[in-house]
Amino acid sequence: MVDSKNVPPSIERSPKSVGDTIDRDLQTPSEAILQRSDYQDVRGDGRIVLFRRNGVKWHVRLKIPNSNGYVTRSAKTSDSFEARRFAEDLYFELEGRVRRGEVIHSPLVRKVFEEWKRSFVSEKYSSPDYVSANLKSFERNILPFFGDTHMAALNDDLVSKFLEYRLRSSQPALSTLRNERTNLNNFFRFAVTKGYLRTAPRYRIPTGRFPSRPDIPREDWRKLVRFLGRWVREAERTNAAWHRDRFYLQQYILILGNCGIRVGEARVLRWRDVSFTATEDGSRRTIFTVRGKTGEREVACNESVTEYVERVRKRRLGEVRKIDPNEIIFCHKDGGQIRSYKKGFDAVMKAAGVQHSSDGKKRTIYSLRHTYATMRISEGVNIYNLAANMGTSVEMIEKFYGKKRVRDPRIAGDVTKVKRRTAASGTSGRAVPSSDPGQDRTLAPDVEEPHPARELLSARRS
Repeated sequence: MVDSKNVPPSIERSPKSVGDTIDRDLQTPSEAILQRSDYQDVRGDGRIVLFRRNGVKWHVRLKIPNSNGYVTRSAKTSDSFEARRFAEDLYFELEGRVRRGEVIHSPLVRKVFEEWKRSFVSEKYSSPDYVSANLKSFERNILPFFGDTHMAALNDDLVSKFLEYRLRSSQPALSTLRNERTNLNNFFRFAVTKGYLRTAPRYRIPTGRFPSRPDIPREDWRKLVRFLGRWVREAERTNAAWHRDRFYLQQYILILGNCGIRVGEARVLRWRDVSFTATEDGSRRTIFTVRGKTGEREVACNESVTEYVERVRKRRLGEVRKIDPNEIIFCHKDGGQIRSYKKGFDAVMKAAGVQHSSDGKKRTIYSLRHTYATMRISEGVNIYNLAANMGTSVEMIEKFYGKKRVRDPRIAGDVTKVKRRTAASGTSGRAVPSSDPGQDRTLAPDVEEPHPARELLSARRS
């Protein structure tokens, strides 16, 4: 009996069929694999490999020179010749991309969106409501078109086709298209930063005339403020719950009309965001620290806002022993956030008879921001400072709010002023315009045009 431990390896491995297995022993691992019916190394160097899963359709694995990792795609065919042709075509296409410095590892837009979504949500300088609204818009309007497209396929032509798709699907407003362009540009910049795109595609939307945004002129503002006082007092005598709702809406309108912050910024404004500063003459001004689509900024409010905020604070102290600094300012009695004042604002504007502008446009809550801008411009506020305070650009201020009202006595006086002439110059008792716009009382001595800031203070007396 032979001790198996002493048998030479060549004898121990000798098979029953010597002629059958000598060749197998001499094969390299790659040669053995090549004989498998579900695996083919097309070039013999591992750069183009075909393989089948479950013995049905072929898949391609490519190793492109001067690139990292592998590219794996489905050939979507069970024919080996067609699969080989697909693999070679793809190989040379990707090899050309690498030589041109282009990206070859290109995930689907849907996958990159999820990555961008996590990054967007974690950005501390954007408010949660702004982030949520933009992500929902992207998922609803943009992702259905681009979702299953590879990032490498994104270009100007495809983006222009998306615009055609949007115009056919729902005929969105120009402002909606602009918001979607902002969304797409943010996504493209993220993709470039992560290396999924070399350059960001350009999204050109139809150019249109910038619409004049309806504000509330002085006369209508005065009418609204007086109505609000009566409206709140009326509820005080009839229904406590109504009185609270009306009181908060009144202060909301007065505050937004005197600080110009956005609706979304006001919605998340907390007590900790309120501070104060002093002007050069020592008078007190309220400062809001707001967070919105342009990030975080501090807003200097008109003088009257200090009184309006104090009213809300006193009202809230009547409901709770101590105000939590993290509590939303415009909140329900239980401390929950008031999500929207849209219905209440529409109702009060209609009841006050100032719901529509002179050209028939309906005024919305955003009209309060436009009212603030228009009044500040009419008072000669520096446009750069105004843009910084409102969290917008000088260009936007000029486009949306720069069309000053010539019927405003201050504006009319400014654009028509002449040098003062004396009686000796032959005026003969005629009205003599003042060089100080808005201060001349010769033509209408019984008309008083109060300063917008003082005018807004009339709510105190209401």
